[in-house]
Amino acid sequence: MDIKSLIKKNLILNWIYKIQKIYKNKKPNFHYGEFAEDIFINRVFKNLKSGFYIDIGAYHPFKGSLTFLLFQKGWRGLNIDLSEDSIELFKIARPNDLNVNCAITNFSGETIYYQNSEINQQNSLIKRNNHQKEIKVNAFTLNDLLKKKNVTISIRKKAKEILINEGNHREWGARPLRRVIQNQLENVIAEKFLTGDFSENGRIIVSTKKNHLVFRFEKNKLKTNELKHM
Repeated sequence: MDIKSLIKKNLILNWIYKIQKIYKNKKPNFHYGEFAEDIFINRVFKNLKSGFYIDIGAYHPFKGSLTFLLFQKGWRGLNIDLSEDSIELFKIARPNDLNVNCAITNFSGETIYYQNSEINQQNSLIKRNNHQKEIKVNAFTLNDLLKKKNVTISIRKKAKEILINEGNHREWGARPLRRVIQNQLENVIAEKFLTGDFSENGRIIVSTKKNHLVFRFEKNKLKTNELKHM
């Protein structure tokens, strides 16, 4: 048995290991995000001291985080990652956030993700090489996960086509579709939550007008459920 396995079996050593994994990467080089996206996000929301974010593929509370600067200002949100170890870091560093270990997919159930290491940005639902470990993980559509807060999302066919087409543009970087969904869907929804346009207990409808995404919220009478114990 290797040293890392021994550490993980000891509760105290495992907790110390996670603390050092969190804080050794806290000091940024001017930004936390890989491409300094967090600086832009912070400028957009500089006058807003509170809000709600959704971070899919959250990875780490500091390193590469697009939401830590918002968290520092008083925002709270939903952090989602394939890795149970990554989510454990968030539970320590952001205990008042909703931190969920699952995959966001086009179905709800169980799936496999391919792990390079326990805390790694390259962990993925897509197999990259034969050295990756196969790990079972719960899977949800974003719609089903948000139902836990009694919020559903309905994305019309034309809106899906726009997201897919935009995601085929390679200038968005290594993960173009992921960046398009984050910029044009997740960030807009988070902004509308913080401005009060959206709230818990309702349905978000994403449609189109003149080839642009349009967001509408319909209130329902359901009560809010908690995500804390997922």
